[in-house]
Amino acid sequence: MAYSDPADGSGQFALPRMTRVVKTLLVLNLALALPFLFLYEVVPFLPNVHDTLSLDVDAWRESAPWFPLWQLVSYGFLHSPHEPMHVLGNLIGLYFFGTWLESLIGARRFLLWYLAGIVLPGFVQLCVALVLGSKLSVVGASGAVLLLVVAMATLRPQALVIVLFVPVRLWLVATVYVLLDLFGLVRGAGNAAHVVHLGGAALGFGLAKSGALWWEPWTALSARRQARAQQDVLDDEARLDALLERIHQRGIASLSESERAFLKRMSSRRGGGL
Repeated sequence: MAYSDPADGSGQFALPRMTRVVKTLLVLNLALALPFLFLYEVVPFLPNVHDTLSLDVDAWRESAPWFPLWQLVSYGFLHSPHEPMHVLGNLIGLYFFGTWLESLIGARRFLLWYLAGIVLPGFVQLCVALVLGSKLSVVGASGAVLLLVVAMATLRPQALVIVLFVPVRLWLVATVYVLLDLFGLVRGAGNAAHVVHLGGAALGFGLAKSGALWWEPWTALSARRQARAQQDVLDDEARLDALLERIHQRGIASLSESERAFLKRMSSRRGGGL
């Protein structure tokens, strides 16, 4: 698969350059997948490890209120030991669409939304299964990969990607993926976690359409902390002015112990003088 992005002005098909976060995610997914693919039937404890890391609805029912919260993340880095093409498909999608998106929004934002594409759709799938009384065990990064595909299709709908040697518009690729999962969900066919897939797709569309892909929660928190610190300084100055006015009118004996401690702190902050 290669792509041609009309937004970059080149119009040339090219393989994407590997990006830092995608490279780490590929290595992590592959490192977790290989032991289960080749040693699942040989090493006795691997099936138990796989069950522990999968998003297992029965485990959530039986362990309440000590829910296995780690499964909401770990399932997205695990794959079926009996479906090597599942692993390969997700790795290919992560490489092509992940590097594309990471190069647009940056490493930290990309990692945030990739993990969101695992946790949030997984949580929705879990809630649906619990309400319906379904028995379900979910593994795979497909929800997060669908987030990448749909997000890029929303940002670059007219970009061309090569699928089986045929150039196809990216919006059409994303639409086909979503329709296949909708069809599977309606039919109730197979063991695929269609709610996870569709949840990832919906999240990717919403993030790209709203512009939230460029939102940085750490920047927002830092700005709030700075604003709060500035307001605290203004409040302290106003309190100091009020206390100094009271001292001028009624003397320092009118101050409480806490007010005198406040004056001492403000004096230290100003280098010993008010």
